[in-house]
Amino acid sequence: MDKLHVLERHIQFKRVSVKSEEKLKDIRRYLLKFLKHSKKPLPSFTEEDIVRFLNSLKYSIRTINDIKAFIKVFVKWNYPDWSSKFRNLEKICRGQKPSKAYQPEQMISFEEFERIVKAENNLMWKTYWLVFFYGGFRPSEACRLKWSDILFEEEGVIIKLHTKKTNKDFYKSLPENASQMLNELKAQSSSEFLFPSPLKKSECIKPRTACLRLKRLSLKTLGKDVVPYAMRHSIATLLYKDDKRKDDDSANQMGHTKSMKAVYMNLDEHELKRKARNLWIQTETLPKEIKKEYEKRIKQLEEAVKKIETNKNTLLNGIFEKKLEEAMQVWVKKGKIRLMEELKTK
Repeated sequence: MDKLHVLERHIQFKRVSVKSEEKLKDIRRYLLKFLKHSKKPLPSFTEEDIVRFLNSLKYSIRTINDIKAFIKVFVKWNYPDWSSKFRNLEKICRGQKPSKAYQPEQMISFEEFERIVKAENNLMWKTYWLVFFYGGFRPSEACRLKWSDILFEEEGVIIKLHTKKTNKDFYKSLPENASQMLNELKAQSSSEFLFPSPLKKSECIKPRTACLRLKRLSLKTLGKDVVPYAMRHSIATLLYKDDKRKDDDSANQMGHTKSMKAVYMNLDEHELKRKARNLWIQTETLPKEIKKEYEKRIKQLEEAVKKIETNKNTLLNGIFEKKLEEAMQVWVKKGKIRLMEELKTK
């Protein structure tokens, strides 16, 4: 049986557990590369063929880990005697721990993001950046959003998203400015997609198109290339490093499990030191402007209390002197009466 026929049979087998067509395309593409790398027929494949192919790859560690997983499943499916024929399969196809995809210096701040949005002149794209960034979306998820996914409620806009990667439903919120822009876009839309292709309204924009546009826009406004996934890592870092937010809420907004926090949190040395100090040292948590305002109000309250104390003492002294004078007058009056009575007796 030729390699292509075997591959298609394997893809049909994978359809039992894999429902995403994108994932099946990835499996087919990388396994096809693997099968074509060696000129040998499949029955003659050895461990050495797998090792040579994996060593030839120039992808990221994450992608290579995926390819290893595809190969391992394929080998176990295709070779009934795989445990003896490929004795080191588990070791060969063991995934490596990936390094951080992005470094702290590649992250952007809220202020830098707002500069990108301000420089965007197109309403659809301006809304896309707001929804994509604040919603914590993956690029392809934001591109495929439909109006049926958007819940316009009095308390604010909620986006319901089912992600195939984790097979879960997530409810994402948006800040007020993004919600307003979304309402404005809806009033002008004639497509089922939030972000339809300019050339074909029945299709959505492509992640690659968004990536190229963002690179041009960020280079113009910030002087550096920013790609969509770096922007996703940026909002994740901003959410996770905020001590006031719960990790569960941030994970829900990002659309992944809480265990992914370590992957997406790209803190610089300053932030890492701050978090370390917070374990034992009580540091200032209020911004300087707010702290100064509170100090001013506390001083005013202290002065008001002193004034009340002073007035109270003055008032009490006045009352005491008045009462004393009244008592003296009564005493003198009684003395005079007693004296008159004594004179009459005499």
